Amino acid sequence: MKNPYKHVLGALGVTLAVISLTPASAQADPPTNANDALAQLHDASQKQESLGEQYNAAQLTYQARQADAQKANAELAADQQAEKQAQADEDRYRADVDRWVSATTEGADLSSMSALLTGQSPSDFLDRAWMLQEVSKFNGDAMDGLSRSLDKASAASKQAQQAQKKADDAAAQAKQVADGLQAQKDAATKAQQAAQEAYNRLTGAQKTALKSDKGLPFDTSNVPAGAAGIAVKAALGQVGTPYVYGGNTPGVGLDCSSLVQYAYRQAGVSLPRVTTEQVQVGRYVAKADMIPGDLLFFGTASNVHHVAMYIGNGNIVHAPDVGQVVKVVPISGGGSDYYTSRRIVG
Repeated sequence: MKNPYKHVLGALGVTLAVISLTPASAQADPPTNANDALAQLHDASQKQESLGEQYNAAQLTYQARQADAQKANAELAADQQAEKQAQADEDRYRADVDRWVSATTEGADLSSMSALLTGQSPSDFLDRAWMLQEVSKFNGDAMDGLSRSLDKASAASKQAQQAQKKADDAAAQAKQVADGLQAQKDAATKAQQAAQEAYNRLTGAQKTALKSDKGLPFDTSNVPAGAAGIAVKAALGQVGTPYVYGGNTPGVGLDCSSLVQYAYRQAGVSLPRVTTEQVQVGRYVAKADMIPGDLLFFGTASNVHHVAMYIGNGNIVHAPDVGQVVKVVPISGGGSDYYTSRRIVG
């Protein structure tokens, strides 16, 4: 767990006592002193960040499943239309074949010998023979068409059945995600409220110390050129901007993922909004091989909850927690649960 409050506690001459919020309670017991209040704010902020990212990830999953369901339904409609057309073709060819079968079973003689015996002259015979040939060709085409339409109708029916199953499965998956979405939203909301309540319990001096702590000094003169360098400068330009959960406004309020999204947007690089998707962008880079502009992610494979940007010299810039501002800290200031690093460009 990262501990962004240790510098504030040191300035106040106190020792941080870690008091964890239990999953069964959205709010810890009332603090007995200023130290407890800071510790509770730290834990509540961590829980807010973690649950908030889980909820954001669940929303994205739900939207993806909804899109899958819509696509499957569109495919189903197209396959059902193809099946309907194939059945219409089958009916048309079947009617032609039925008429031919009916004519032959009722005594119609469609042979060339019949044309010869019934013809009144050689010319009449040729005319009848040509007509019988055309009838035979038509009947052959009707039989071939019927055969093709039967195959086509069978394939279209099978395709429609598969599309129906795909649509049903996609709808079921979307519903499954939706059913759990409200619970995750409620958990994230309670965590957010708990973090705010923990912040409200701080003294005025503690709040002032948090807001004024911009971290370590930094120098942008050595930032490399290129998109990564532009992103680093953009992120450092937000030092002092308040942390706001879900915030997207530079200079007013940002959270960890919106800070790096904003920074790379200034370099013309598009990043997703939440850490669970940002961690999939770019390529892996070892922690020891990081260069300015690389992103560090904290958490676990199933719960990536925090992101920071490496700026060089072992330091990062990030939007920490409730009550704080965007600041520069050592890598260790991002948290003890470092997970992985990604290189977005280059």
